[in-house]
Amino acid sequence: MHFFLTTLFLSGAVSYFAIKSDNIDHYRNNLESHIKILVRELPQMNDLDSFAKRFRESTDIRFTLINEEGMVVTDSDHDSETMDNHSHREEMIKAGKASFGYSIRFSDTIKSNFLYVAHRFSMNDHIYFLRLAKNIDTIMHNFYALWFKIAIIFTVTILMGLYGAYSFSQKIRQEIDNIVENLQQIADKDYRIKLSSHFSMEFLEISNYLKKLASKLEKRAKQKRKYTAKIKLISQQRSDVISAISHEFKNPIASIMGYAQTLLDDPNTNAQIRERFLGKIVQNGQKISNMIDRLALTTKFENGDFTTQNTTFDLVKLTQEIAQSFREKQPTRTIHTELPAMYMVSADRTMIELVITNLIDNALKYSEESITLVLENDALHVKDQGMGIKSEEIEKVTQKFYRSNSHSWDNSMGLGLALVNYILKLHNTTLEIQSSLGVGSDFSFKLPSN
Repeated sequence: MHFFLTTLFLSGAVSYFAIKSDNIDHYRNNLESHIKILVRELPQMNDLDSFAKRFRESTDIRFTLINEEGMVVTDSDHDSETMDNHSHREEMIKAGKASFGYSIRFSDTIKSNFLYVAHRFSMNDHIYFLRLAKNIDTIMHNFYALWFKIAIIFTVTILMGLYGAYSFSQKIRQEIDNIVENLQQIADKDYRIKLSSHFSMEFLEISNYLKKLASKLEKRAKQKRKYTAKIKLISQQRSDVISAISHEFKNPIASIMGYAQTLLDDPNTNAQIRERFLGKIVQNGQKISNMIDRLALTTKFENGDFTTQNTTFDLVKLTQEIAQSFREKQPTRTIHTELPAMYMVSADRTMIELVITNLIDNALKYSEESITLVLENDALHVKDQGMGIKSEEIEKVTQKFYRSNSHSWDNSMGLGLALVNYILKLHNTTLEIQSSLGVGSDFSFKLPSN
């Protein structure tokens, strides 16, 4: 109750001063409007003293005309010759700096408080100040009459509000009790609530919301088992991925251990055999290193920790070098090239080299026939004559760890095309795949000519 009365008092005080300020602003704007009209009419006036008095009688507004030196030319309420210099009056100083100046102060001449509004203007090639003033007592009399009416209306409204609040308090309490009861029911995981309210739209909305909430919670309870099963499935899939990766590491590690154990068991092994076994150990160690590097690089791409280092280079020359490297490693395979003499691009050379290497390696891996490298329409194509990819799997082959059911896991761990996809995205381009079962596949990407 004390809080309410304090709020009521503060509201009344704030509104009192706000209305008072608005009332004074209204009179100030009214005086400014009169000044704007008078400034246009004054040059045609022959007898300013008579006009000032007539204006005072018809509007109850004091009229004062002051020259640039601050001397009063005419005043509606007092003899101008006996009046002091007005150049240092507050409203005069403000009017000299801005279009209008105003102040509220006590007039020594009239012995009363006035609202003054002054305006600086030019008339007959001379600077004058036109000042209008309204007696504050008149303004406050009108204000108090208005405030009294507002206070009465405000008081009656508050009393009616209190009466209405008291009348509805019991009904509101009943509605709240019903809501609390149903909330407790929901907390006890009993979602079959029956709640209805016609007391007000607000309580009706709350009732409907609680019904919807209960319905959603009931659905979520039913879905909880599905989510648990889904989490188990995801966990199983991750385990499968880890198992597959472990399997890929086991093959080269087993080879390394086998060759190393053979060399340890027979220190007098033939030098040629010893060299060949050591080469196999190095080769399998390099496979493990490559797999780790690919996995680490893929993680960097996914985390956004990699930025390209672009340079200008010949894509044709790079492609020829990579193709020749594969010919030397796999002399039994045929790699055709249909490339122009030169094609300069601006990109990260090391990353593009990794893209081309992965695409060629992928084509050789899944094709027994020759493969072809073609550069046409600003796109580098790697075409094979392998078994092809099913249409529903084309969008999946660039996913990390994805392997087609028709192929077993190999030392790429399903990261080759995923790496290609990440790198091309960093270069604002994409990997395009066209494939037909039993015919072959065409992997291509575009790098605009520099």
